[in-house]
Formats: sequence, C-alpha cells, structure tokens
Amino acid sequence: YDRIVPQTQALIATRGKKSYFVRGTFTAQNKDFAKDVMHLADLGFKEISVEPVVGSGSSLHFNEADLPELMEAYEQLAIQYINRLAAGKGFNFYHFNVNVFDGPCLYKRITACGAGGEYLAVSPEGKLYPCHQFVGETEFELGTVFEGVIDKQISCKFTENTILNKPPCEACWAKLFCSGGCHANAHFSNGDFNKPNVFSCELQKKRIACAIMIQAWKSEHLIK
Repeated sequence: YDRIVPQTQALIATRGKKSYFVRGTFTAQNKDFAKDVMHLADLGFKEISVEPVVGSGSSLHFNEADLPELMEAYEQLAIQYINRLAAGKGFNFYHFNVNVFDGPCLYKRITACGAGGEYLAVSPEGKLYPCHQFVGETEFELGTVFEGVIDKQISCKFTENTILNKPPCEACWAKLFCSGGCHANAHFSNGDFNKPNVFSCELQKKRIACAIMIQAWKSEHLIK
C-alpha cells in the first residue's frame, strides 16, 4: 500500500485530462466500504469504482443477511458524496454516474455490457471468450485469435440476452438503468446467464436510487 499509492498518484498525474478509474473490490470482511471510497477521495483520486465481490461459498462472499448493512453503506456514501459536491470537493463514483436526463440510447439500455458481441476477451493462449470473467470456461470458448470466432452461436446467445428476454426484469423499475445486470454474475451464481442474480439486483437498485437522489440534488443546485 505504501509503495503503490504514491506510484498510482504519480501515474494519474501524467494523464492530464484523460479519464481513469481507481478500482477496488469490497467483500463481507469490509462491508463499511463507504469509508474506503472516502479514503480514496481524500488521497486525491477523482475517479473511483469499488465493486462487490462475486461468488459464494467463502467468508469473503455476501449473503442476504448482509443486505441491510450494505444498503446503509450506500446511503451514507451518497450523503457524503453530496456533501463533498456542496463543498466543491466532488469526485466521480462509478455507481453514482447515472444520467437520468441524457442517458444512452434504448439499444444500449436493453443489451447490458456488450460481452460476446461488442467485445471479446483474449486468454494468454489466444482463446476468445465473451468477457474476462469467462476465461477458462470451455463451454464459452468462441474461437481463437488465429482462427477468429468459430462458435457464433455463443455470441448470438449473449447478444440476444437482453432485458426483453429475462422474465425477472419485466416488472423491475430499474431495468432500463441496469440493462439486466452482469452475464457472468448470473452464470456463476445461478448457472444461467439469463437469470439475474437476486442479491446483485437488490444492490443495483439501491445504487440507482442513490444516484437518482444525487442527480436530483445536482439539478436543484444547478451542478453538472
């Protein structure tokens, strides 16, 4: 930590106005992740993203009993985020970057991340996968960098896996903000990337609600 933080600060200083994100992962062992976000902001980082750990079966993973504490952490973070904006010391937190006035086109709102269609991941051996989280999963190998995409059916399954084809998304108020969630998260938690992870859905809806609150405050105070 003592070595990496100064080097990261120096690296970002060389980027000028180019965008970046300092990214971390929070687990069941640091559910007070809001403190981590604020600490990163205090270090001078302006683009911050922290994500919940994905998976189950270890002391690092979350369960439903953790939801209230995580919900509270997001609320507290949103309040501190607004306080920083009001004080002229704002920063960008990835999960609060929801533009309710001028967001992405409808196509992007229903297709999620674009894995398997708009981009691929390449393993060290040159094998192609829908995204980095599927690397090593043989059933999701699309081809290689030497032969190109061979199994186009896998690619089609991902591009067609939209909120229009996910029954749990039909009645959800947040579906046009989250676009159906992460394919890999759904696959590794439910064995079916067409079935969103319920725990992740609840967290996502909380983040979006906080983001909308922040957008309302910024609109009222004429802050972009």
